Amino acid sequence: MTTSQNPATSRNGRLRADRIATRIAPDATPTKIDRDSRDRRDTAPNKASECPGDPGQSWGGRDKTGPHFELIDEWRDQMAPGLYWIGPPKGDQLGELAPPVWVCDALKIEAATRDAQGGEWGRLLRFKDQDGQQKQWSMPMRMLAAGGEELRAELLAAGLRLAPSAAARAALANYLGREHPTARARCVARTGWHGNSFVLPAETLGTPSGEHIIFQAPSLAPVALGQAGTLGGWIESVSAPCAGNSRLVLAIAAAFAAPCLGLLELEGGGIHLRGSSSCGKTTALQMAASAFGGAAYMGTWRQTDNGLEGTAALHSDLLLILDELSQLDPRHAGQVAYLLANGQGKGRAHRDGSPRAITTWRTLFLSAGEVGLADLVNESGGKVRAGQQVRVLDVAADAGAGLGLFERLPAGVTAGQFSDALKHACATHYGHAMPAFLRKLVTDPDKARAALRAMTDTLAAALAPAAAPGQVRRAAARFGVIAAAGELATVWGLTGWAVGEAESGARACFQAWLDGRGTAGAAEPAAMLAQVRAFLEQHGESRFTPWHADVHAPRTLNRCGFRRPTEAGPEFYVERESFRTEICKGFDPAAVARVLADHGALMTDGTTFTRKERLPDDRHARVYRIVPAIWEATP
Repeated sequence: MTTSQNPATSRNGRLRADRIATRIAPDATPTKIDRDSRDRRDTAPNKASECPGDPGQSWGGRDKTGPHFELIDEWRDQMAPGLYWIGPPKGDQLGELAPPVWVCDALKIEAATRDAQGGEWGRLLRFKDQDGQQKQWSMPMRMLAAGGEELRAELLAAGLRLAPSAAARAALANYLGREHPTARARCVARTGWHGNSFVLPAETLGTPSGEHIIFQAPSLAPVALGQAGTLGGWIESVSAPCAGNSRLVLAIAAAFAAPCLGLLELEGGGIHLRGSSSCGKTTALQMAASAFGGAAYMGTWRQTDNGLEGTAALHSDLLLILDELSQLDPRHAGQVAYLLANGQGKGRAHRDGSPRAITTWRTLFLSAGEVGLADLVNESGGKVRAGQQVRVLDVAADAGAGLGLFERLPAGVTAGQFSDALKHACATHYGHAMPAFLRKLVTDPDKARAALRAMTDTLAAALAPAAAPGQVRRAAARFGVIAAAGELATVWGLTGWAVGEAESGARACFQAWLDGRGTAGAAEPAAMLAQVRAFLEQHGESRFTPWHADVHAPRTLNRCGFRRPTEAGPEFYVERESFRTEICKGFDPAAVARVLADHGALMTDGTTFTRKERLPDDRHARVYRIVPAIWEATP
């Protein structure tokens, strides 16, 4: 539609003040959004020159002191809601302001934002999209640089209509850059706990101790939180049917546990469900994701380590869900385990070499894949460390009941039908459970903290075997907080489970982790013993010369030492360099020798781990003497 005259003015060009809802002047207090106002922007102008209105009425009754922006909240007298720029007079219209130029749909600046250090300034914006949905965005001021194209793209993607003309583009940048709201808010770049407030991308829950806290990011919706259906529907059709299935219960309880880490000051870490492609592990991830949003909340491991760093930062104190571990680059798998769990990104520098602020987060992550972390690290020729394994706890997705992931099915329903029903329920009802849980937490954080700590400590102590090493206690603490959060959500009426269900599920999954680990002791000694045994199994015949070798026998290539028969089995006299560089590859040789000696698998001279022996080649040399007890040694 086009008109020959700007409809926001009368025939003589004077402004019509009766059609202007609000004048936005410097230092004006932001106007509170009227959430009940009628939205008729379906007929708003598409160009700055197409401002609809009735030219038959005159402007007047209001003193206009100079060029300014005018904001109309709702449709009035055929005047479309929106932001208008009223510029200086043109031509011979001396003393009169120019007709209004439509800049965009109604866009309110609620407050100026900045971080705790007085930097990263921004503007808290509110507007309605084209469906009439209210939206809030704390826009970093840096987005006005370089022409503001990134800013315009973000607003357009969020549903705000913008005039395309060059004049309107400049007016929008001027409006956002020059208006000075008196209201202030504290901006943060990390979701989760900030004092007793819990910050989400679209809202902040709880009562702040000081200024209101706002999440600020270059993207309007950096985390795919959303809602559909009802909380009651989610409890009835998603959560409650999972009872009796430990992996599903663990997944949903993990969703509730993520925001509890910060309350209890616990370290981050993950649970990885490992199993075949048809066992149903992705179903468990979908159950957990439905507490936060729809299918888009789930992510994958198919990211660079830098990408994962950014993803983790956007899920601080929220559950990070990643599917298909096999898609992660094996070369980075070990370091990524540390990265996600430790909650700190790489150190980076500005152009002048000065350090940038390091990105931090705290997250519990739930993962799935056909391979485990150790498999992926080994694929790249690396060696998985005990510290990496305790940060990503590997749990068999198959529950061992012959039903894949499931242990109990509804009567007359197959595993496939049950899985399909749960997936359909997740697509129908989602995004209600976590906000409800968070609102309970922020009502009285101290009380919630005390209850969670008591339950976590009790459950962790019950899970860990007596005199368990630190690695097992750390794992037990993670399963313990998951169980405690699930039990608290149950008490608050958010799961549809009987009391004790979350604890039972966590206990079963902890035992599955312990069984897969192979020992309740420390992981490093077991790994060291296993590596020594594996080397002797593979090379005991080919690289160890028999003690009584036939002088005519072929020479041993790449010899590591000698093999001497005894009644109990062969003893291996290992050359020191071969022991350090090959048998102990990836471990501290002294630590390996100590483990062997402590388990009776290494004969020493009482002061050092080596012995001076006379060897079949008539040398007197210090060697590592590994005895037959190596085959039975267990940590």
